Amino acid sequence: MGARFIVLIIAICALFSAQFVAARAEPAQQELKLVTPPLSMYRKQVRPPAESLPVPAGFTRDQILHGDRVFHGEAANGQCSVCHGIDGKGTTNGNDLTAGMFIWSDGSVKELKRSVLHNMAIAPGRDGDLELADVDAVAAYIWAISRQEPAR
Repeated sequence: MGARFIVLIIAICALFSAQFVAARAEPAQQELKLVTPPLSMYRKQVRPPAESLPVPAGFTRDQILHGDRVFHGEAANGQCSVCHGIDGKGTTNGNDLTAGMFIWSDGSVKELKRSVLHNMAIAPGRDGDLELADVDAVAAYIWAISRQEPAR
């Protein structure tokens, strides 16, 4: 009789434990459903054609082309596209630079340059090996992709 009672108690404890574990796992599974991959994973990222981008006053097409190379890591070890996406439309780590709405800037080349320099100051070495001419070029490039003609 004593052994049966012990087995019954163990079975009841196991049943309650299983229900407790299942109840605790459900919120964790729900939480995982709320976390989504970055939108950049679901879109085809197309690099904007730098040759056809607008050029801001006081800058040259060559600076836009150089800024494009810096942005995409082909010059000065630039790292912009890592966070902002190949197309500049953003990832979970960097905002969309093509929408014309900036978090830390009014969108002028001068303020975009200030933002790039600020990012370089708070995370040294994370933006590449940019010199002042590279920063000017990438700020002009960001200005240009924020004012490009929409794709048709």
